[in-house]
Amino acid sequence: MIKNGPYLALDTSYQKLTVDELFQSTGQRLPKSFDDYRDQLCRGEYCNLSEDRPVSHVLSRSIHAVARQSNRKTRFVDTVQKLRSGRWLGSTGKPITDVVNIGVGGSDLGPQMGAFALREFANDAALHDLQVHFVSSMDGGQLYAVLPIVDPETTLFIVSSKSFGTVDTFANVDTVRKWIEPALTQEQWLEKHVIGVSANAQGMTDYGIPPAQQFTFGEGVGGRFSLWSAIGLSIALTTGIRPFERMLEGAKAMDEHFLSAPAEDNLPMLLALYGVYNREELGINNLAILPYDGRLRMLPNYLQQLDMESNGKQATADNKPIKCPTGPIIWGGFGPNGQHAFFQHLHQGYDEFTADFVAVLKREAPGFDSAVQQGLESQQRLAVANCLAHRRLMWEGSENESSPRDHYPGGHPSNLLIMDELTPESFGALIAAYEHKVFTQGVIWNLNSFDQPGVEKGKKIAMDVLRVLDGESDEFFDESTDAIVQRMK
Repeated sequence: MIKNGPYLALDTSYQKLTVDELFQSTGQRLPKSFDDYRDQLCRGEYCNLSEDRPVSHVLSRSIHAVARQSNRKTRFVDTVQKLRSGRWLGSTGKPITDVVNIGVGGSDLGPQMGAFALREFANDAALHDLQVHFVSSMDGGQLYAVLPIVDPETTLFIVSSKSFGTVDTFANVDTVRKWIEPALTQEQWLEKHVIGVSANAQGMTDYGIPPAQQFTFGEGVGGRFSLWSAIGLSIALTTGIRPFERMLEGAKAMDEHFLSAPAEDNLPMLLALYGVYNREELGINNLAILPYDGRLRMLPNYLQQLDMESNGKQATADNKPIKCPTGPIIWGGFGPNGQHAFFQHLHQGYDEFTADFVAVLKREAPGFDSAVQQGLESQQRLAVANCLAHRRLMWEGSENESSPRDHYPGGHPSNLLIMDELTPESFGALIAAYEHKVFTQGVIWNLNSFDQPGVEKGKKIAMDVLRVLDGESDEFFDESTDAIVQRMK
C-alpha cells in the first residue's frame, strides 16, 4: 500500500500487517496526549525533561530562522555568498579556496550527509573553486588526510560544537593551530580563517573568534537534530543559499504533514508504528537502512545517531526502569554495494531483520550532453530494478526443498521510501520524516529522545583514563584497562 506525503511516498506492502491491522494492533500504544506532544514539538515547546529545556529544532526550518539564530539577519547569507564567490580573503590577501568543517556527531554527520547528497544542486553562477572537507575523528586520521591537500593561507576552518568544549573537536583544532604556525600567526588565523558555530557565544568569544564570525543556535536544538540550523553552514557553502533553503522547505512541508495528516496516511507515524510492531510483537531487534542512490550513501550512518542515540534507552523520561525493548539497532549501507557484501546473509542467513529501502525513481543530469544523460538515466533504472528485486526476494522468498542452496526463506518485513527525484526538498522531507518517526516512538515508549546520558558517562570515564595516561592521576580501573595503560606509558 503506497501512502503519499510531501516530496516522498511510502510503500508498506511488505509488512506483516495491513495499515488497518497495524492500528488495531499498536495504535492503542499512542497515548491520548500524543496530539498535544506533537503540537508542542512543532511549536518548539516540547520539554526535554532531564536537561530542563524546550526542544526547538523544528523552529529552524526556514532561512529566516537560521539567520535570526545567527545574531544578525543577513550575516549567514552574506557569509555563504562571500565564500562561494571568492570574495572572502585570507590574511595574506588570497581568496579562500577550502573550508574544513571540524565537528563530531551531529556537528559532522548531518552536515556531511547533506553536503554530499545535494552538492550537484549548486546553482550560483559566481561560484569559484570552493572545496568543503569534513574532519571529526579524535585520532587525527582525517586531519592527516586533509592537511596535505590544503594551504593555510587559503583555508578556512568551521569549528562546530554545540557546547564549544567537545574534547574530540578541540583535539583536532589544537593540531590545526600548530599546523598553521609557519604561515600565519594565531591572531591572523583567528581573524580571517576561523568561523565558530555553537550554542555557546561566550565560549566562542573567549576562544578569540571575532563576533562577526560567530554563528549561534538555540540550546534547545539537539546536535543530532541540528543540520537545519547554523550547523548546516557547510551544506550551504557546498550548495549555495537557495538549495539550502529548499531543503528547509522540504522539511517544513513534512512537519505540516506530520501535524495534519490522518494517522493512517501519516508517513512518520506509519514508520513509527511499524517499527514498534516489528520490535515488540515480532521481536526483531534491528533495522537495515538501504538507500539505492549513491547520493544518499551516508544516510545509514546519520540515522544510526538519530535513532540509537535518541531511543536506545532503558529508562523512561521520568527516570523509571523500562522492561520492554525500545529503539532497534540501526545499521545498513549503500544498497548497490551491499548487494555484493551483506545481502547474501539477508537472503539466506538465520537472522531476522527489517529494512527500509530508499529508491529514487528518476534522475536529471544537467551539465552533461544527451548521451551521458541517457547513460545516467539508464543506470538509475538499473538501481531501481535491483532495489525492487532484492526487496521482493527478502519478502516472498523462494522455496526449493530439494536444493537448500536455492532455498530463500523470505518473510522479512520492509518499507520502501520513494522519491520521484532526489531534490533538496525531497531530501529535507526524508530527514524530517525520520526525525518525527523517532519522536513518535519515543512518546510511545515514554522515553526522553533528546538526551544521551550513556554518551556523557562514556566521555567522563575517558577523561579519567586520559588523566592516568598523562601522569596526572594514579587511579586504577580493571585488569585489562590497567594493562593497556601501562603498555602505553
